[in-house]
Amino acid sequence: MRAEPLRVGILGAGRIGCRIAERLGEGALLGALLCRPAQQDALGARFGAGIVCTDLDGFLARAPGVVAECASAGLLATAAPRLLAAGIDIIPLSLAAFADPATEAALLSAAEAGPGRIEIPAGAMASLGFLAAAREDALADVHLTVRYPPARLRGTPGEAGGIAAPRVVFSGTVRQAAALFPRHLNVSVGVALAGLGLDRTRFTLVADPGITQAAFLVEAQAGPGAVRLAVEGRGNPVEDDPVDYTTFSVLRLLRRRTAAVMI
Repeated sequence: MRAEPLRVGILGAGRIGCRIAERLGEGALLGALLCRPAQQDALGARFGAGIVCTDLDGFLARAPGVVAECASAGLLATAAPRLLAAGIDIIPLSLAAFADPATEAALLSAAEAGPGRIEIPAGAMASLGFLAAAREDALADVHLTVRYPPARLRGTPGEAGGIAAPRVVFSGTVRQAAALFPRHLNVSVGVALAGLGLDRTRFTLVADPGITQAAFLVEAQAGPGAVRLAVEGRGNPVEDDPVDYTTFSVLRLLRRRTAAVMI
């Protein structure tokens, strides 16, 4: 066990960032929280004024040992190189940043240079370890199917109002989907990074009027055999933002760092 608590930094104080801050648990403490200026007073009263900051310099000065990024692809792209160079590991949720080839190259280069590392969480997919393991033996095909309620696709090229049955609104690779659905790529990019990459991971997006929350299905072929993993959404109204595997996936990786038995 660690002699000192793990100092956790969180980039972004939206719903997921605050959920993680509230649930860190034994062995970890909130050491830094980056927020927008308009949030500073309220978050200072909630979590402690000494840890809340509004710029990256102030965040780095609080010396977090590991950082959970829960803000945006843009902030991940700009903050990650500085954090990694300072020896701070990053657990990013805004994986859509990797969809841009130049940003992907910059992030991977910064992680290679270190000494900090990037640790990819499973996010809403719940688990990605089976894909990473399958790369050891002939992982040859990965297909992710995402089903969204039509309301979640309003304002995108996949908008499909008034449909009575599920409809495929996109089929291609994760990279190809980037330009069309930039706000809906985090799970897809996580699956791609764990397996065959953004250009070789097949991606199908379905508008499904029979569901109210997103659902995911990964199908893969590899030497050890075929894999099929499905994660179904709950029956919450479409406008809800329920606590889900996205939050829990980050908490799991943080708790592994202080656990006597790592799972």
